Amino acid sequence: MRSRTTLIVALLGASFLTTAFIAARALTEAVYRRATAERAIGDFAALAADEFVRGADAQISYYGCYPLVQKLVAGTPLPSSPLVRRAFLVDTRDKTWQPLIAGAIKNMTNVVRINNTTIYLGLPDRGALPPAIGALELEPRRFPLFFNNVLRMRHLLPRSIAKGKLTNDAVFIRVRNGNETLFTTKGSWDPPLGVRRTLTPEDGGTLAGLTIEASIDRSVAPQLVFGGLPRSTLPIYGTMLVVNLLLLVTAVLQLRRERALARLRSDFISGVSHELRTPLTQIRMFAETLLLDRVRSGEERKRSLTIIDQETRRLAHLVDNILQFSRGERGTLRIAPVPHDLAALVRETVDAFTPIAKARGVTVDVDAEASVIDIDEDAMRQVVLNLLDNAIKYGPPNQTVIVGVHGRELFVDDEGPGVPERDREAIFQRYRRLDRERDRAIAGMGIGLSVVRELVALHRGRVRVESGSRDGARFVVTL
Repeated sequence: MRSRTTLIVALLGASFLTTAFIAARALTEAVYRRATAERAIGDFAALAADEFVRGADAQISYYGCYPLVQKLVAGTPLPSSPLVRRAFLVDTRDKTWQPLIAGAIKNMTNVVRINNTTIYLGLPDRGALPPAIGALELEPRRFPLFFNNVLRMRHLLPRSIAKGKLTNDAVFIRVRNGNETLFTTKGSWDPPLGVRRTLTPEDGGTLAGLTIEASIDRSVAPQLVFGGLPRSTLPIYGTMLVVNLLLLVTAVLQLRRERALARLRSDFISGVSHELRTPLTQIRMFAETLLLDRVRSGEERKRSLTIIDQETRRLAHLVDNILQFSRGERGTLRIAPVPHDLAALVRETVDAFTPIAKARGVTVDVDAEASVIDIDEDAMRQVVLNLLDNAIKYGPPNQTVIVGVHGRELFVDDEGPGVPERDREAIFQRYRRLDRERDRAIAGMGIGLSVVRELVALHRGRVRVESGSRDGARFVVTL
């Protein structure tokens, strides 16, 4: 049995590990496919960002700065412009600066970008001024005026994508100057599907130093990537593994329970064999004594017949108990209640049990008041017999057992060691016996009290055990 259980557990464990491996591989593949799709959509976001930066740089350069530079080259005073904070000349020798006057810039050559606010316009007339270069300091907060023009005049994504159905509304754009947000479109920043970078002079020209964030709306992902963004499979595979693990644990627990049940049944068979062997041995021995006429007196003959009768009663009680237990396990245990005097039934049962009790020197006293209740006679007789047998078997020799009936309550009170409080519910389970009884090698099958509980339950009653009036156990049946 142990080797078979080990094999089953090993197979179940291997099945779980195989499932876990397959789930891990599938999850890895799903994560890889999702990451690939997100990178592809992120590339589209980078493409849209580049298009936006090119358009914004062109707008600011040609529509914002170029007209101002033309006026300075033509010798016209620089007009007031919200795009320009100031115009100045920078001395190339001592790095000092002075206001830029009209005519100081003779041409527009060598136009370069030095940071996010200043543009070099070109070389001045070396004869009129010290070696210096002219510059305009721009106001980035005015750039959004040109950014809106970019969104109106340009498609940030190529028209060839999704047959031109994607508009700029599918692209989120945000431009920052340090921690200050200069411009943002509707929507929200989606890092897995976007790009963020700080622009260099090579990237943005007039936008150098600014930070741009661009991302694609998830709702248009199916138009950019076949099948769209794969859904996360982690919940599915996680649930599958948890269910598989629960099934494995359940199977292991069931196997352990099966092993425990098999052990209990083995103990039950051993107990039944021992219980039946004792009365059968007694019956056979005294029957042979009578058959071989080995008795020496009429008193010995009577004693032999008494023991045979006693052991026959005991054997009949054991067989009845096993039959009742078997019916209970199959669910075929039935009763037919009729009005009957419970006290009279108890007295009859005690009289029939007296020979067995006397064999151990046990006295059974009856304290019963007449009580007519709907009961099944055979079932209640079995209940009383089982409780008496239990009291005599586990109690000390020469004790006095009291059986009482008060109204709808039946009790059996003994002088035994009692039942520990922690075990008072467990002893009514099938095959259950206290460890101390096993240690004392007291014969038993562990089914007597379970039969009592089932028969009492069929009478819509209950049975319990409590401390007795003489430090023993008191079993109480309430009908």
